[in-house]
Amino acid sequence: MESIATGVSNLLASLDVDAARELRIALNNQRFKDAVMGAWADNPDAALYVLAHTNSLYVEKDTAPRKGRDKDRDHIVLGVYLDDSLARSEINARRELLRLTLAQQGMHVDEVRDLIATFDMKDRHLYPDALERLASLFGTPEPGGSLRGRPNARPSDGASADQSELLETLKRAFCLSFQNLEHAWAVLEKIEGAALAEVSFSKNASHSTQRYRCHLYVAEGDIEGMSAIIGRSGETIISRARPLGLPIREIAVHRSPETLSGRKAFPRSGRPEALKDLDLHELRSESARIAAEVRRKVRDGR
Repeated sequence: MESIATGVSNLLASLDVDAARELRIALNNQRFKDAVMGAWADNPDAALYVLAHTNSLYVEKDTAPRKGRDKDRDHIVLGVYLDDSLARSEINARRELLRLTLAQQGMHVDEVRDLIATFDMKDRHLYPDALERLASLFGTPEPGGSLRGRPNARPSDGASADQSELLETLKRAFCLSFQNLEHAWAVLEKIEGAALAEVSFSKNASHSTQRYRCHLYVAEGDIEGMSAIIGRSGETIISRARPLGLPIREIAVHRSPETLSGRKAFPRSGRPEALKDLDLHELRSESARIAAEVRRKVRDGR
């Protein structure tokens, strides 16, 4: 009885050139998908994110001159085009593990290269099913739209609409920061209110250098636990938010006022609700006061 690999080889040999090429591409696409799921077996949501942002693959022999013992051996490269910097960083972090899981799928390459998808390539999605699942999980647009930014789901009402957009991005950052979505939701469901206040440590800072201070409001009994979680995972959340277009300076945890008691800032269905009864001007003033204090300490050499 012939092996699956032998059977595939015999099938490819029996097809004409074009049909064999299309089948080989389909096989490689499936092998890459299975390899990604294997390399991120401990974090399937991250695997889904990588696949959703994969635009194209290629396999080719690197013809650049090389030195060393293997200089005369063929060097096979797998190129992966991605339209998201966070997905590229995931590939970069597990490059060698991915190469091993690819070999387990019968796809033997010497190097995996992550490349930036540009122009029309960004409109192509190699795994539309992953894109649809990601859109469903994170509340992002339907396939064909960008996963980085979402158009307003309702008419803009000024600051509240802006806050809702920012909080949607913050929710995605939380979902990407924990081992799985259930862990992320266990944290998000404790948050009764959330707001992002603009802060700048330079009086002449441009919009491109704008940063936010994230304020999370939780019940009094949850303050200690939430503070511990943010202390442990805050930097990860901040790093996940940055490639999504949300630069956060720091995350602060507060006790919820009575008006927020029992509310959920991040409902599982629908978009986050901006805090209409929260004085964002007061938060910005507090952020400005802290920034001025930091500048004074730096100036005084403390």
